[in-house]
Amino acid sequence: MTIKKSTVNIFIYVQHLLGIGHLRRASLLAKAMENAGMSVVFASGGRPVSYLDIGDADFLQLPALHASDNSFKILKNIEGSVVDDTWKEQRKELLLSAFREAAPDVLLIEMFPFGRRQMRFELDPLIDLAKSMNIPVISSIRDILTTHKTPGKSEWIIDRVQKDIDHVLVHGDPDFMPLEDSFPLAAKIKDKIVYTGYVVEHDIESPDTRSATKREGVLISGGGGAVALPLAEATIKAKDFSTLKNVPWRLLLGTNLPDQEFNDIVKRAPDGLSVERNRSDFYTLLSKAQLSISQAGYNTVMETLMTETPAIVVPFSADGQSEQTDRAKKLAKAGVLSLLSEANLTPENLAQKIDDVVQKSQTQKSNTQKPGSKIKVDVRGTQKTALFIKDLIEKRHNKRDILCPK
Repeated sequence: MTIKKSTVNIFIYVQHLLGIGHLRRASLLAKAMENAGMSVVFASGGRPVSYLDIGDADFLQLPALHASDNSFKILKNIEGSVVDDTWKEQRKELLLSAFREAAPDVLLIEMFPFGRRQMRFELDPLIDLAKSMNIPVISSIRDILTTHKTPGKSEWIIDRVQKDIDHVLVHGDPDFMPLEDSFPLAAKIKDKIVYTGYVVEHDIESPDTRSATKREGVLISGGGGAVALPLAEATIKAKDFSTLKNVPWRLLLGTNLPDQEFNDIVKRAPDGLSVERNRSDFYTLLSKAQLSISQAGYNTVMETLMTETPAIVVPFSADGQSEQTDRAKKLAKAGVLSLLSEANLTPENLAQKIDDVVQKSQTQKSNTQKPGSKIKVDVRGTQKTALFIKDLIEKRHNKRDILCPK
């Protein structure tokens, strides 16, 4: 792998295994850093996403792998074969070679050691290499972590952070969702934690301009697509039960949903429901929709709040995954969205939720109340992350100049 940039400030490592939320958040950070005048190398280890936008960052696609199912225990390559130790060794060497060539000022790793422990075959040596080159290591994590039920796992995370991680950037708002709520041992590393606010794409339109535009239609999004089938099935059957059955419906499904299942949904979709793969203009589509139906991942939920779109969320909760449910419950309690659990996801229940949200939205409109007006969260995560890292780099350069005067 050849690094195109002559000088690299930040080397970003991101591995999406099932959905694309981690990739989406990291891509927004990469663009913000480039816009702030920094040079970025973006190393992605997941399956390629055609609409990924990282701005002017230098993109490195590692040999792709993904989780075979929502247990995250078995890793497969792009051909669908389980990866063995030889495959892992080859990918590790590609990653380390690229990092040596880049010789960045900062290494930013998405999730590890709070997650992505499956990737220790390459992350342990990558971190060791960074430390040997005196390069600070930053862990970039979302607002809520999946609850760790395995004895000793949280303690292991704390030990790794204390030994190997210089800073932990929490892309959330402590006044809304402190890290301690999902990771009780956070106080042990409070000296390394920096809250950045939520990382979201900022619309070029003002809220007033957006609200003046007539919203129409229902937008259903299934994230990366790997676990979107239940939502898709419920959607195609719920449409004709709903009071919104006569407006346009659009169902977006990510490329992680196999083509055979995607094509089957397309064939069975009722009139008035278009089915597409994910689009790069999702944010724009969301801002024009009169209703959003989705899972409750970090990016989709925050973009829904940003666009002030009435919403129903169905949190992904399989195999003990608690993150989306925790986020959805908090926002539902605040009255800014409607929650339907996976266990209760049926066409009839979904149609009833749609009708309830429509009625609520009409009431709010008559009272001039906006959907997201009951809650305020810090959404300056892209800017604040870029400024934090830029300041860190400048301080390191100044220290280097003092130690090695010209």
